[in-house]
Amino acid sequence: MFLSIIFVTQNHPVKILRTLSSIKAQSDSDYEVILVDDSGFQPKSTALELLSDNFYNFDNKIQVISSLRGQGFSYAVNAAINIANGKYFLVLDEGQILKENAVATLKTKIKANHKELVPIDMLEFKLYYSTIKGESYLRNDLNKLLTPKIQKEVFANVHTLINTKVFRTQFIQDHKIEFINYVRNDSLFIYKALANSDGFLAINDVLAEYELGTINYSVFDLLKQWVHIFNFYREIGLYKEYHEELEYAFIRFCLISFLRMVRLQNNKKLAIKGVVSAQNKIERRLRHFKDNKYVQNINDEKFAPIVQDIEGYLKNWKLTYAK
Repeated sequence: MFLSIIFVTQNHPVKILRTLSSIKAQSDSDYEVILVDDSGFQPKSTALELLSDNFYNFDNKIQVISSLRGQGFSYAVNAAINIANGKYFLVLDEGQILKENAVATLKTKIKANHKELVPIDMLEFKLYYSTIKGESYLRNDLNKLLTPKIQKEVFANVHTLINTKVFRTQFIQDHKIEFINYVRNDSLFIYKALANSDGFLAINDVLAEYELGTINYSVFDLLKQWVHIFNFYREIGLYKEYHEELEYAFIRFCLISFLRMVRLQNNKKLAIKGVVSAQNKIERRLRHFKDNKYVQNINDEKFAPIVQDIEGYLKNWKLTYAK
C-alpha cells in the first residue's frame, strides 16, 4: 500500500464529512484511512457515528483509534503511525480537503525523484489557505531531492506545519520518532525527523485546502515547542552544527508564522500578549542575527523586508493589530 492517511477528528460533523469526501474522491485508491477520534471518548462520538455510515464506502479501508485521554492527540497519532500499512503517511486535520489528484501526484513525484541509495524520508507540499485565499510558501528548492545533512538550508527553510508533510513510515518507526504528550509539537516532530533524514523533497504542487483561523489550543503552544526543538538538538549533540539554521527558522517563525496565527484569532488582548511574547523570545538572539549566513544571503520575499528593520516591523504590527 502506498499511503496511510491519518485523519484526526474532534467531533465537527461538517468538517469530518468534508475531509472524508475528499479522501473518497481520490483518483488513485492506493491508500488506507486511519481515523483518530480525538473527542476524548465522549458518550456520543460524532466521528464514530459518521464512520458507521461511511465504512463500506471506503471498501473497509478505515481503521479507528479513539483517544481515551484529554492530553491531545499524541497517544492516538503515535498508535496510528505504528499500525500504518502504507509505505508513506500524512496527517490530516479535520476539515482539511485533499485535492482529487493528491495521492496520484504524491506517487508520481516520489517515483520520479527516487534514488536507490537516498530514500525520500520526508516530502513537503503546498496548501491552499481558504481563509486568506493564498498558497503556503515553500522556500526549499522544488522538485529536487535534497540531503539535509549536506544541504543544511533545509533546516532553515522547512515549513513548520505538519499538514504539509508526507513521511516514510518505516523511517519514522525505525527512529522511534513520536509526538510527545502535553506539548503542541508539530514542528518538533518535523525537526526530529530532519535530524535523521537522508532524503527530503519539496514539490510545487497544491495538494490540499486548509483553513487558517481560530484554533482549539493555546496559540502560545506554537512558541513553546521551540524550547523542545533547541533542547533536542543539544541532547543529540547537533545544536552547534545547525545553530544558524535553527536560529533563522525560529526567528522567522516568531515574526511571520506565529504572529499571523495570533492575528487570525481576532482577539486584541491576545494580540498584545502575542507580540510581546514574540519580541521577548527573539530579543537576545537579534544582537548577532544580521551576521547569520541565511540573513546575509536572504532569498525570501516575505522575510527579507522584515529583516531589514525588525524593530520597525514589530512596532507597525502593534499599531495595526494590538492597539
